[in-house]
Amino acid sequence: MHPVNVSIMKHYKTISLVLAVLVSVLPLSAGETGKPPIALGTPFTDNAILQREMPVPVWGWSKPGETVTVEFAGQKKAATAGEGGKWMLELEPLKASADPAEMVVTEGSGAKRTLKNILVGEVWLASGQSNMQWLASVADSMKIIMALKKKGEQPPIRECAVTDVFSSMHPIEHAAGEWKDGDYGKYSAIAFAFAHKLYQELGVPIGILNCSFSQTRIEAWTPRDGFAGGKDEYTRSIYQKVLESDPTTPEHKAAWNKFYQELEDTLGKNAELVKNGGKPEAIPYRTPGNLSNNRDASWLFNARLNPMIPYAIRGGIWNQGYANSGDGITYYDNLHSLVRGWRKCWNRPDLPVYFHQFYSPAPKGGWTDTYPSTGSTAEMRLGTWLARDIPNTGMASQIDVEGAVHYRNKTVPGQRLALHALKNQYGRAIVADGPMFKSYSVSGDKLTLEFDHAEGGLVVGETGSNAIGKADGATGFSNPKIIPNGEDQVKFFYLAGEDRVWHQADMKIDGSKIILTSPEVKAPRGVAYATDGVGFRPNVYNRELLPMTPFIYYDHNLVLSKDWPDDPIRISGVEYDPSAGGRLYEYRKMPLLSTQFRDNAVIQCDKPVTFWGSAIHDWGYEADGEAVIQFSFAGIEKKIPVTPGMREWQVTVPAMAASAEPKTLKVTFSIDGELVHERECRNLVVGEVWYVAAPSALPKMEVPEKSTAPVRMMNRRAKSAYSSWPHRFSVAVSTTPNNRFASSWQDADGFAAALGHRIGCKTGKPVGIILMTTPAVKPPKGKAPVDRKVGGPQLKEWMSVEGLALAPSLKNDYEQLAAIQPGNPFFDANVRSYIGEWKKLWSGYIPEMMKTKRVPDGSAWGSFPMMKSSITTKASQIYNTLVYSFTPGSFKGVVFLCDEGMFQGEGALYGEQLSALATSWKNLFGGEPQFIYTIPNKTLAPKITTPQNIKGESKGIEISGWLDKDAILKLMETVAAQP
Repeated sequence: MHPVNVSIMKHYKTISLVLAVLVSVLPLSAGETGKPPIALGTPFTDNAILQREMPVPVWGWSKPGETVTVEFAGQKKAATAGEGGKWMLELEPLKASADPAEMVVTEGSGAKRTLKNILVGEVWLASGQSNMQWLASVADSMKIIMALKKKGEQPPIRECAVTDVFSSMHPIEHAAGEWKDGDYGKYSAIAFAFAHKLYQELGVPIGILNCSFSQTRIEAWTPRDGFAGGKDEYTRSIYQKVLESDPTTPEHKAAWNKFYQELEDTLGKNAELVKNGGKPEAIPYRTPGNLSNNRDASWLFNARLNPMIPYAIRGGIWNQGYANSGDGITYYDNLHSLVRGWRKCWNRPDLPVYFHQFYSPAPKGGWTDTYPSTGSTAEMRLGTWLARDIPNTGMASQIDVEGAVHYRNKTVPGQRLALHALKNQYGRAIVADGPMFKSYSVSGDKLTLEFDHAEGGLVVGETGSNAIGKADGATGFSNPKIIPNGEDQVKFFYLAGEDRVWHQADMKIDGSKIILTSPEVKAPRGVAYATDGVGFRPNVYNRELLPMTPFIYYDHNLVLSKDWPDDPIRISGVEYDPSAGGRLYEYRKMPLLSTQFRDNAVIQCDKPVTFWGSAIHDWGYEADGEAVIQFSFAGIEKKIPVTPGMREWQVTVPAMAASAEPKTLKVTFSIDGELVHERECRNLVVGEVWYVAAPSALPKMEVPEKSTAPVRMMNRRAKSAYSSWPHRFSVAVSTTPNNRFASSWQDADGFAAALGHRIGCKTGKPVGIILMTTPAVKPPKGKAPVDRKVGGPQLKEWMSVEGLALAPSLKNDYEQLAAIQPGNPFFDANVRSYIGEWKKLWSGYIPEMMKTKRVPDGSAWGSFPMMKSSITTKASQIYNTLVYSFTPGSFKGVVFLCDEGMFQGEGALYGEQLSALATSWKNLFGGEPQFIYTIPNKTLAPKITTPQNIKGESKGIEISGWLDKDAILKLMETVAAQP
């Protein structure tokens, strides 16, 4: 498993604990006979709605061999529980009824259970992520609900959901369910709008099986059987991962034996590396299987949807996309897998499924221009449109609806899904689709578009003035409003000629056709419409006021990024930025150079200097081709091939004399000869560089005389100085070049200027001060500080794991952190325990889940083994942020200014711990820089001890106060006097 999963899983565990308290789990009350309750399938509870006019499966669990009877609506059916205790029977097709009825389930032993308030009507599955889950009470649906309440009406619309389980590695059947009856504000807004529309037309009870949850991808709701039928490489790769998580398959055995061996091989290799003074490698964290997290492929289907199957339903509706918006055209394959899987699981080859095309998330700052796009979200919309080739499906566009991550205008989108159901399942003679691209023809400079679903002609309209929260007079729904003669307001049509540059086009509606022209395109070859979104702006509709679906074609072929030669697509009047697409865009955040190497940097003189940075993508992925790093500095050129497993690159240049003459550093990263990332740092000078670690509350110091040579500083601009995870290449979390939190070199001021100019005046050389400070730590109001004293951090927080090992008093801290850092016995033991936990999972827990179809330990969120990381210490958190990305670093020396928080024990351990810190820093920085530090006197720290075992040169300056200006002045003079 990738390291990022640790934090994700911690988050999910927290959620599951909260949800375990909040969810409403329907208890199974004892039967009328006082015997244990009869266990029924998830949807069979009070208030259920059963599907009319088709066989209705009813199931549950009893003792093997037990006979069970079900009585409902004059029918009495019986079944016998099988070897595993499960029984299932079918009721004959039922007639719709809004009159509450009872279903009586009786075991042969006499146990009886009665379900009350059961209706018969139409039942639909509603699935997706948070925009399907989003409650009606915070959407425009509330207007319908309030109108019903005002009239005293309560339509028989009900919603059922699993209440106690959220994700599972394998399908389960045992889960608690609940039917909501009338509390519409707690229903899915889209599903309620869909159901209400059906009820208005059909007049029968409407039931919704709500199987949706936030932050979930479409793959998470797709059953294993859905992937099994895929022929494309993308779907086959997902199916392979699912098989690797099934301990009964040969794919599982092969993949996991290989994974275990790779872990053991890495441990053995690291032992040799450490023995010979080398740096240990990270273990392969990415496991086989669909185990990126507990929302991976099939996990949500297994827990929240499978327990509903095979409940009788008319069909399904689907709304999702945000979590897959970066995936592009593969959404086509995913929709095929989803529908194929649902149909196999229900054994309904013709099960109707209707899906939404992704809406238009409004960009920050609002819309400006909308250009043709081959971006991932645009292609996801195209993939959705193409997936209408699945028989018995349909697509409802919501391209004219906008919002943030969660849009509030959900009534019209829900009603548009209902149009498909009303037309295809209930025989209504209506139009369910908006205009869709059919073909185009060219005559001179004119391009004429023809459309499907445009009978009766096209119109221009908009939805914004009718959207929720708009001006008085609006309906509160995003109902389209016609704009008479509004063709000149539609700005989404573009034409392209032979040069493949796209120009905005003028449009003219000609009945059911559209004629496009552009002065810049004399011979059109390509045409595009709204691929990047529409939102509330004027756009094109058919006479039924259903919006036109986006499209982009060139030479009569659909344009996809994999085939289009320009990335990004070229737009007239928009300056072409090659870094805005392709690999240059993909690698834009690559930390090719570590923190220190930026414009205006000062490079250490008279010592060899190591330049270094990352050799992999910002997300940890290796290059998908032959990668090469090209290094250039001060006449030194190096070509560095990037080999498999190589995480970092280094180039060490010989010692250079001090010089204020500007130099340029240039490093490039190429894949298969294509430049994908480069860094050029200008105005570098060579002089003396000091690393200074200090509290933020430094006294103001004067600059008595300014040096004639440059004096520059680099400080912390990131918000935080603490992190549980090492920041390898940047003090800031982001590695994007020149992001606003990135550390940068500038003319020194404040403390750095006072120190730097003193050094410069003594040496005549350029000076660089890397000043890394920690903010004062204040506890929450009324709370005691946890592991940090008000006024500053503890000394161990500045220490590396290697440094902790050198201090006997920090043994416990070291062992905690060593267990998650390669190259030591504690880590090796952790890895072997991790392997053991996986083997235990595959040999016991998962086989039990697969056999019993229930979660063995009752966990709400499925989980799996992780490297143990029960860390309570704050040790190394500042080192991870403010020091690690400077190692190795070539420095003249290091200054360490102590802080009050380091003396909670009155200083008894200061000597031991500072010795360990200083020695480890010297080893990690390289070249054994001088180490100058402050130490409090006996008045400040009565039990103070003096460092005795610092490697190489060091000097302590005694202070009599935490902001002792005299002592700090003495320290500055001491630093400036160093030869």
